[in-house]
Amino acid sequence: MKITLLCVGKLRSEALRGVCDEFAQRLTRYGSFEIQEVKAAQAREPAAGVREETARLLKALQAGDAVWILDERGKAVTSTGLAERLSALEQRSTKRLTVVLGGAYGLGEDLKAKGERVSLSLLTFNHELCRAIVLEQIYRARTIQRGEPYHH
Repeated sequence: MKITLLCVGKLRSEALRGVCDEFAQRLTRYGSFEIQEVKAAQAREPAAGVREETARLLKALQAGDAVWILDERGKAVTSTGLAERLSALEQRSTKRLTVVLGGAYGLGEDLKAKGERVSLSLLTFNHELCRAIVLEQIYRARTIQRGEPYHH
């Protein structure tokens, strides 16, 4: 199964880019993985930014994708639970999982309705920091699936 992390904007922080690149490289050992970025909105009004970014993210989704929407109001999941969800998708022969991470404006409801809403934490994180966290958690889930020692 291919995993795609679909994000809004490019990382501005060199330090976070290094962390994200490291985990993205590690993930390639477990199968096909990519980070796909859509252009961030330049809107002055948050509502316009949400509409613009949501439209770009929706356009990037492919028919047949399993979609996880990262949303602070989504269902909380443990690292082990994330590994179990990945295994279940693989058992169903899912071809691609797209994990959607919005930008500073957030995500529109029409996009949130396209997939399972998953929360990384009850805390709210900056979208750039969240990218590093989700990459680490996907990597952790992959190591759990294979019984590797990283998780412990």
